[in-house]
Amino acid sequence: MIAHSRLRRTLWRGVRGICFDLGGTLVRGEAEPTTGQVAQVLGISLDEARAVMERGAKRRRISPEALARDLSAAFGRPALVGPLTHVLERARQRAAEPELFADAEPALAALRERGFLLFALTNSLGSSIPADPPTAFRALLDGVIYSAETGAVKPERAAFTAVEDACGLGPGQLLHVGDSLRADVAGAAAAGWHTAWLDRRFAGGPLLSPARTVRLHTLTTLPLLLPAGPTPAPPVTSEAR
Repeated sequence: MIAHSRLRRTLWRGVRGICFDLGGTLVRGEAEPTTGQVAQVLGISLDEARAVMERGAKRRRISPEALARDLSAAFGRPALVGPLTHVLERARQRAAEPELFADAEPALAALRERGFLLFALTNSLGSSIPADPPTAFRALLDGVIYSAETGAVKPERAAFTAVEDACGLGPGQLLHVGDSLRADVAGAAAAGWHTAWLDRRFAGGPLLSPARTVRLHTLTTLPLLLPAGPTPAPPVTSEAR
């Protein structure tokens, strides 16, 4: 507890807002992610499927049926529109009723009670964005930023700029928590944010990297490392008006 108290005073003193990745961080996904299922249906590699999704499907809203047609045409497999549509429709249904990890709701509730702004930032397929924000997100988050609505995917700087614009905070006031070292940690660090890597699989390595990225194994730890509440914004002086 003494170590936690010391970290509270020094690690993230200026943080006023916290942003989370969704899949793998707040939301429990399927054993095989949607992109992997698409790759299996098309008979292509996971890397090929990721590349084509990142270039287009994660940057714009699109219906499951339309995306299935686009993918089947792109890979010359018109007979696979039906199976692809089935995979993508199931993904949209899961996104509308997400299954949160057991540690997500208690951690978010504790941080919200302290007064932190809470957002999520996700590289979402445009076909998976629910028509209305899921009930769990409305209760626990101030907003969800979807790549398919901004046109920018993590680790691109514009993805993190979209969160800054939504919450009105600067990079030094924001902490990003995610399970991807490339998309979440590297992207947020390059944007000047504080970062935490959620390593649910216990991949190993040191607790603190040279870039001061904190590795967590559970979201339960997060409230222990943050201040009791966000540092108030400095008052606007007459000279600054």
